[in-house]
Parts: sequence; structure tokens; C-alpha cells
Amino acid sequence: MSAPILETRQLSKTFGGVKAIDRIDFSLAPGELRCLIGPNGAGKSTFFKMLTGQHRPDGGQVLLNGQDITAAAAHEIGRLGIGIKNQIPDVFDGLSVAENLTLAARFILPKAAAARKVAEVLARVQLEPMAGRLVGELAHGQRQWVEIAMVVAREPILVLLDEPSAGMSVEETARTAELIREINREATVVAVEHNMQFIRSIASRVTVFHRGRILVEENVDKALSDRRVRDVYLGRSAA
Repeated sequence: MSAPILETRQLSKTFGGVKAIDRIDFSLAPGELRCLIGPNGAGKSTFFKMLTGQHRPDGGQVLLNGQDITAAAAHEIGRLGIGIKNQIPDVFDGLSVAENLTLAARFILPKAAAARKVAEVLARVQLEPMAGRLVGELAHGQRQWVEIAMVVAREPILVLLDEPSAGMSVEETARTAELIREINREATVVAVEHNMQFIRSIASRVTVFHRGRILVEENVDKALSDRRVRDVYLGRSAA
């Protein structure tokens, strides 16, 4: 079995006495496409932010390909190969789609190589028709795709997607699922999601968070049929 690309050991985070993340042990295999699910407030986004240096853990470790990155700064973690799309699109509305991708690509590449990468990603994410448009003029789903493309332009080995289908139409959601499967051909992917149909379309395995801990980690069909998982989504106490 391959060594994990990502691993956390007893990872913890407390806000004002509330344990947002409580001693999480998590492991992800290279090339995997995993979904993290759970009710609001379960700790999923906080977990993501600790993986990317946006929040500093109170305890535990984060390992990327066996390297301890727990104390690394966000930009250092980005250069090591972790890319994240946050819940709210982190894009530059006053710049064009191509200009947004150029800024992302220049994070790791010199000018000429960045230009080639932008052209490649525009084609791969099917954004060529809107390359010259201002991002602020785009629809919600298109803005989400631009941010995903910006993550891809940095050539990550691990892509974290926080609610990539939120607010999208049925057609946009289907296109996003295709895009994530395409990204997974070259990078390991973890997605936080609430849309169960979307989850079934992209993942074979899910990790269920509840009250800052892992409740269930299982095949997607078994996890979604688990009584404990149903209980936490319906607001009842987990057995």
C-alpha cells in the first residue's frame, strides 16, 4: 500500500473553549478522491484551514508526503503543492479570467511558462470563451470554475475544494463533477460537500465529521445509509 499523501495525527483546534477539531486522525492515499461531509459546524472548513496554514492547530500534526507542515505558513504550504478553493470564491473581480489565472500561475512559474500554463488550464477547464471577460461580470457558477482553475494553474499535488457545487444549477453541478473527475486524473482531491447526489457522482469513499471528530469513514453508500450519519443530519444525537 502506498504511503499517504496527507496525514493528520491527533489534530486539534479550540475556539473560545469549543473544540472545533478534536484529535483528528486522518489519512489520504495518493490519487484518491475523498468527500468530507457532516452537518454545519461539524468542523470541516476548520479542518481544511488547518491543512493550508490559515488556522494554526492547538495540537497534533499535519504531514504532506511524510513532511511535517504543521507550523508552515500558508504560502509555504501552497508551494509544497496544496491548493484550496474556499467556500467564498477568492478571485479578483476587476481582472479578466485570464489575468486571474496568470496571477495564480506566476505563484510557481516564470512568465513564459505561466503563459503556457494559463492557455492549458483555460482549455482544460473549458473557460476559453470567457478568457477576456471580467470575473466580476460572471455568474456564480462561472466564478467558482475560475477559482478552481486558479488552483489548478498552481500545479498542486493535493486539491482541497470547499463546497464546490454550492449555489449551482443542476447543469453547473454536473459540469463541476466532470471537472473534479478531470482534476483527479493528475491530483489527489478532497471535497467538502452537502449535495448527496453530487457526492455519489464523484466519490467512492467519504469521511463524516460530527462535533469536531470523525464519526464514520466508509464507502459512500454504506456511509450515507448509516443510522448515525442519518441521525446527525436530522439533528438527533449520534448513537
